[in-house]
Amino acid sequence: MKIGLIELSAHNEVLESLIRQAVDVGASPTVYTNAFCAESSGAADSSAVEWRVCPPGLPYAEFLDKCQYSIGSQDHLLIVTPVDSLCGPLSEASARSATWHCLVHNLNTFTSSDGDRPSAAIAKLVLEGAAGVLLPDLRLMKSGDPLRSRAINIAYPQHPPTEFVREEVRCCIPGRMYSGRDHAELLSALEVAAPRLTRRLRVDFLGEHASEETKAAVEASREAVVPSVELLDHPGYVAQEEFDETLAEADFLILPVSEFLTRNGIVETRGQTCVTGNVNDMVRFGLPALMPAFYPLSGHIDGMTARYGGIASLADLIVTWVNTGEFNRRKRAAAPGLEAYRSECLSAMREQLAARH
Repeated sequence: MKIGLIELSAHNEVLESLIRQAVDVGASPTVYTNAFCAESSGAADSSAVEWRVCPPGLPYAEFLDKCQYSIGSQDHLLIVTPVDSLCGPLSEASARSATWHCLVHNLNTFTSSDGDRPSAAIAKLVLEGAAGVLLPDLRLMKSGDPLRSRAINIAYPQHPPTEFVREEVRCCIPGRMYSGRDHAELLSALEVAAPRLTRRLRVDFLGEHASEETKAAVEASREAVVPSVELLDHPGYVAQEEFDETLAEADFLILPVSEFLTRNGIVETRGQTCVTGNVNDMVRFGLPALMPAFYPLSGHIDGMTARYGGIASLADLIVTWVNTGEFNRRKRAAAPGLEAYRSECLSAMREQLAARH
C-alpha cells in the first residue's frame, strides 16, 4: 500500500506521529512537506520514508505541481493541515486513483460558513466530497454524524517511560504560552503548593510566550515560589530537538488545557470539536500528567493522569506527586496501557486505509 502524507504548515509533531503509524502498519510512506517539518522529524533518516521537500522560496502550488505524478501514484493521501495550496490537486482528485483523507484539527472552524477565513477554499472542496474528513482522535467520533464517523489517533507511543534517581523533580508544561492553556491557574497553584513541598521542583514552560503578559506572569511567580520551585521559560520558539530532549528528562507533565478556545468568534471545545497536541507529548514519552477533569481520554492511557478542577486541587496534586514520587508509580504502571493504546492507534489507521470513500 502506498501512502502519501502532505504537510505544508508547521504541525511537524502530527506529521511525525502519522509517519510512525504508517511505517508500523507496513507502509513505506512518501512525505510531501517543507524544510521546517523535514528538519524537525526524527524519522528523517528512516529508510522506510521517502521525502519530497519543497525548496525554500518555491510556492507550494508549484511544488505540488512538480510532485503531481508521485502524488497521483499513491493509494492514500493524508492531508495533515488543510491549506489552500492543496485546492488544485484536490479538485482533480476524482481523476486519480488515490483516496484523499483530510485531517481536521478544529471541526467548528472548518465547517464554518465564513468564506473569508484561511483555508475556506479547501474546506469547501472537502465538505463537497473531494476528500474524507478525518478527525485527529478517536474520542471525537460520534455515530450518525457523517463528519464524525472517521478518526485516527495522532497521539502515538514512541519512547518507553523512564524513571530517574535524583533529588530534584522535573516537571514540564509543553507548548506555546497562549490562551489555549490556562497558565494563570497553574502559576497560582504552584504558589499555593510551594511552601508544602519537601523536594525541590523544577518547572519548565516548554514553549514561547504569545504575549508580554504571560512573560510578566511567570516572572512575578518566579519570585513567589522560591526557593522550593524553580521556574524556567524560553525567550522564543523551542526547537524540536531541545523540546524532545527536555521531555525525555522529565518526571511528569502538567497540561493546563483550556476547555474552550475562541478564534474569530468561533468556539471550539477541547476534547469535543478539537484536541490538544499535549496528549501526544504525554503518550509519545510515556509521561504521567496532571490535567483538567473535563478532558476525555482513551481508557488505555487515562491511568497515566490525575485530574484536577481548580487551583486548590491542582496544588494538592502537585504536592502529592512531588513529595511522594507518585509519577514514578504511574510510569511503572503505564506500559500495558501504552501497548494497548498503540494497538488501538494502528487498528484505527488500518480501518481508515481499508475504507475508500
